[in-house]
Amino acid sequence: MAQAIRVGILGAGWPGTRHAEGYRDAGGFHIAAVADLIPARRKTLMQQFGATREVADAVELAADPNLDAVSICLPNHLHLPIALAALKAGKHVICEMPPCLDSGEMRKLAAAVAKAGKILMFAAQRRFGAAEQAARQAVEKGYIGGAYHARASWMRTRGTPTGTGWFTDRERSGGGVVMDLGAAMLDLAWSLLGQPKPFSVFALFADRLSRERAAAATDPATGKAVVEETAFVLGRFEGGKTLELSSSWAINQPPRQQGTLCRLHGDRGAIDLYTSQGPLLYRQFNDKGDAKESPMKLPKTALYAAMMRQFKQAVHQSQPAVPGPAEGIVLMRMIDAIYKSAQTGKSVALE
Repeated sequence: MAQAIRVGILGAGWPGTRHAEGYRDAGGFHIAAVADLIPARRKTLMQQFGATREVADAVELAADPNLDAVSICLPNHLHLPIALAALKAGKHVICEMPPCLDSGEMRKLAAAVAKAGKILMFAAQRRFGAAEQAARQAVEKGYIGGAYHARASWMRTRGTPTGTGWFTDRERSGGGVVMDLGAAMLDLAWSLLGQPKPFSVFALFADRLSRERAAAATDPATGKAVVEETAFVLGRFEGGKTLELSSSWAINQPPRQQGTLCRLHGDRGAIDLYTSQGPLLYRQFNDKGDAKESPMKLPKTALYAAMMRQFKQAVHQSQPAVPGPAEGIVLMRMIDAIYKSAQTGKSVALE
């Protein structure tokens, strides 16, 4: 029987707690330590999951020789430096999304992974949900034929992150809603299409409700939002595949429509992931557009438990985890192109 993987949680907020729950539910892990600037959060996580060591400094814990792996659940600007420190100290790493602030940082991280010979996985929770796993299985079995278009959306009516303030600080977040909600949905839709090579993106940002946002999100000199609150993206990929992405922190829409949408279109069928009935598969379309609607079977293990189970397998088998450095580079290249397109008003090619 393989020895339990000793892990440290770096950041004991909501994401760190979810990671700890995932480790517990997946089995094969020992949550040994926690790092967080807030003592009360450290204590809460320790009491819930049995960790025996606590520190304030994440860098200190990343270097702990008694740990095999760390979960990085910190603000975006800390992902690269903490991951580099952990890899240098010989740790396996699972890091919250987005991977880094841009593709340049992601390339540095990928090089460090190759040098360290350790596992790096990104906590792309949208890939591991029950509906998302069911959809991926259906695509892999050819139930909708060749998937050629994905439509993904995560739109909040009023949901600009508040509290610590780093979400709306470009220096620490790398951007606004694209980095927060958009990255997760982009990664999901791209993965369901089979991770095709991206050719180009065209993006538009809308900040019509900036006055509704916290003062920290606005540049006092210009009165303009420092980070985008709404984004619309069209992507073109190898093999004629396409993708629509929309994400928003604040937009006027019917409140009941707030939430997520992901639809996958194939040449023989379609999938609607998020419905009141769960994920639905549509096949046998007739000339009138009618089709057979079938609920999809959900896996028993989902979300962070499924994620940590895959992380464990990668560590024990010394095999790359997915999504890992390769996926991280492509994702951040697409995100870089989204910001460039929105700034220039032109389609941006990804060479």
